[in-house]
Amino acid sequence: MEAGVDEAGLLAHSRRGDVASYDRLVAAYQDRVYQTAYRITGHREDAWDAAQEAFLRAFRGLRTFRGEASFSTWMTRIAVHAALDVVRRRPPHTPVAADTVPADDDPSDEVLRRDQQRRVQQAIAALPPDQRAVVVLRDVQDLSYEDIARVLRVPLGTVRSRLSRGRESLRVALADLAPRTAQGSGRSS
Repeated sequence: MEAGVDEAGLLAHSRRGDVASYDRLVAAYQDRVYQTAYRITGHREDAWDAAQEAFLRAFRGLRTFRGEASFSTWMTRIAVHAALDVVRRRPPHTPVAADTVPADDDPSDEVLRRDQQRRVQQAIAALPPDQRAVVVLRDVQDLSYEDIARVLRVPLGTVRSRLSRGRESLRVALADLAPRTAQGSGRSS
């Protein structure tokens, strides 16, 4: 949430139907919601659809939001579920690499980075949806295990096991991208 924004006030006004206040909440969270949806769906258009659906669901549910979790956690939960709904409804798409790496002076390095980004996104998209959601929330969004359990409404042990299985699948799928250590470099002569 941007500095100086009174989230509690915006929530109160939004609950009373003030669309301008809700628009400010959307503006504050739209990047995070979109990035979460993109990492889960692996497709830009699907991510936009999921993000729009998430904000619509949140607006409709504002009166039932009790504040037991933070608005951010609640909004993330809605975004994850909206993205997973899109994944379940639509045939799989080939993911498009996120344009998050700045351009470098060496074009071959940039090509390599973009290829690696594409491969990572494809590997994430290939995970089962329950593992994908946990991996995205932990390793991309940097949520705590406890927050992930609240977002997904699953036990902490389930979060840990899904994350472990998801990371292992990614490790296997992306083994060739791992840095190689020099074989035998620690030997003395």
